[in-house]
Amino acid sequence: MSVAEDLKTHGILVPTGKFQGYVKNQRPDPDPELTKVGPGTPCGEYLRLYWQPVCMTSEIPGDRPLRLRILGEDLVAFQDKSGRYGLLAANCSHRNTSLEYGIVEDVGIRCCYHGWRYDIDGTIMEAPGEPEGTKIPERVKHGAYPVIEYKGIVFAYMGPADEQPKFPIYDAYKQPNDVMVPYSLTNHCNWLQVMENTLDPIHTVFLHTRVTEVQFANSWGAMPIVQFYPREHSIISNSTYRWGDHAWVRTQETVMPNHARIGAFLYEADEPRQFWRSALTKWTVPRDDHECFIISWRHFGPDIDPENLGKPEEVGKETVDFIGQTIHRPYEERQREPGDYEAQVSQGPVNVHAAENLGATDIGIATYRKRLREQIRAVAAGQQPLHPPQNGKTIYGYVQDSVFPIPEREGEEDRKLLSELTDAAMEIMFESDALPTAEERTAAIKKRFAKLHEDPRFSG
Repeated sequence: MSVAEDLKTHGILVPTGKFQGYVKNQRPDPDPELTKVGPGTPCGEYLRLYWQPVCMTSEIPGDRPLRLRILGEDLVAFQDKSGRYGLLAANCSHRNTSLEYGIVEDVGIRCCYHGWRYDIDGTIMEAPGEPEGTKIPERVKHGAYPVIEYKGIVFAYMGPADEQPKFPIYDAYKQPNDVMVPYSLTNHCNWLQVMENTLDPIHTVFLHTRVTEVQFANSWGAMPIVQFYPREHSIISNSTYRWGDHAWVRTQETVMPNHARIGAFLYEADEPRQFWRSALTKWTVPRDDHECFIISWRHFGPDIDPENLGKPEEVGKETVDFIGQTIHRPYEERQREPGDYEAQVSQGPVNVHAAENLGATDIGIATYRKRLREQIRAVAAGQQPLHPPQNGKTIYGYVQDSVFPIPEREGEEDRKLLSELTDAAMEIMFESDALPTAEERTAAIKKRFAKLHEDPRFSG
């Protein structure tokens, strides 16, 4: 029985012959469970249970508020003259005038229309047009969310106030000799098709290397052995490349629901290195169902960019120092040398999963969607969201790049070697999680990685 005949027995019609545009001219609807993010939607309620970055501190004018749209809500962020950051519902609780025209004061922000003044927690501090003794400040609370400023980014918790989790601190935030420069990039499409990019390591072979020009480094063009290591709170993806007499093990980590850490990407895999850490620490945040933004730290310094190939001066609002991440290029150039922005946004305002044809290289995408759906449904059923345990210490991560001087073997033997090398590297990292500090853990991993090419499994 042919594939087409087998599918037909299950009610799936496979077009035969050529020029089948008419047969396929009607597209299914998007998946609302994973793509709709407004208040009250399953995915939106799930995302609200995590700290989300909402803007860079550099975006907030010193004397004016910043209008934002996050998870389908219109908000204003501001810093009052006492230095506190606030995130309030955009429309004044009196007559709905937008607080984007509010006046920032020593304490809080004042609506321009009738002078109501709000504190950062939503308390109405003044309703000056009302009679003395008015009960409005007692009976009205304005919409407000708690925020934390951390290294140039403002994070907000937008879920129920009594379920606020601790703000997580990962080791990627405290890399030694590291300069973290924040940036923010708009993507004119649903958040999910941007978020999934991290779990698709095969796209780098083609989009960034083989199809047009080499956008990062030549070694990205090698076809990797891809292995996934699902953890309770994250999905670890490993891509191991053969590049001459070197084996490059690249580990990326996607932390549920919308956080990812990406390793070095500007260097060739042609000389040994051990445990280079995060070059990008990013979130994909929905503005609404049809627009999102990446907000991230770009990492610079001798431990991640020893030859100073990065350009921190090009990193900021709607700009970053590597190609293909924004709409801000001439259209003809974007057609001739498309990047991540073009590949993701051109899927449509909301990518239709039912119109895709996933293959063996899409295991990461399928794993992430399955995990996302399970957690959305668990939260909807009343279960607590999964947060990584902190126990008063930094949370360890697994993002890294290491290049081992291991000569190539014949055919399938080399594929087996690369797979076993990946397992060995991950085993070293997992075992090192028992060490009490990030510094001790990093030192131990680097020491063992430096000797890994001498292991009889890889040196013979």
